[in-house]
Amino acid sequence: MAARVGDRRPEAVADGQSGAAVYRMRGDGGDLFLKVGEGDAAVLVAAEAARLAWLADRAPASRIVATVETDGACWLLSTALPGLSAGAFIKADRRRAVAVAETLAGFLRRLHALPVAECPFDSSVAAWLPVVRDLVARGRVDTGDFDDDHAGWSAARVLATVEELAHHAEGQVVVHGDFSLGNVMLDEAGVVLGCVDVGRLGVGDPWRDIVIGWRDLGGFGEAAQRAFLAELGIASLGGPRLDLHRALDELF
Repeated sequence: MAARVGDRRPEAVADGQSGAAVYRMRGDGGDLFLKVGEGDAAVLVAAEAARLAWLADRAPASRIVATVETDGACWLLSTALPGLSAGAFIKADRRRAVAVAETLAGFLRRLHALPVAECPFDSSVAAWLPVVRDLVARGRVDTGDFDDDHAGWSAARVLATVEELAHHAEGQVVVHGDFSLGNVMLDEAGVVLGCVDVGRLGVGDPWRDIVIGWRDLGGFGEAAQRAFLAELGIASLGGPRLDLHRALDELF
């Protein structure tokens, strides 16, 4: 791992929520990202490494440079995609919001068209229920980070909503699992370079991605949200299926 890093300089990245320590390794020959997970976070880092390996010849994403697993820890060194995140790209010029929304929808269609039969990872609501139950039981959910529609709720109440609505999940596609504006990188022309943070990728309900992308675009206006849904061939989002995925996302 040290040989691959070389003389690059570490810069801590503080905006992740995986529990892993993340560093951008800056230097000649291109930047790299280093994730180091211990305990619960080691499982998440190993999961991301496995998914990056599966994606390598299927969709644009970060590429693995090296992985190391030790007793209770996992290290993942991967390439840093150039460009800006979709969110940063829009913030640089908010007039780009509708065009970026359409671009994101196009990339999402590409991900969702990946062959389900070849994907070994399960990202269904049923598969995540034991995970979020454990997180709630151990007090690992940050209730202070809930969106406005769940402000003031306890983690247990959000979990109860997920359990009540879980049967509304439908469809099977390969989902990114955290299709936020921070996890898709664009070049200076607004073309998608690839996705990052794929630790929750797997076969699941397509609305898992659609709801997160639509929610994030809401920060840039309803026109961007409408363009995103229109490009996906969806008239509107609503009902218990929307409530399910908004609640489930709060628990990670």
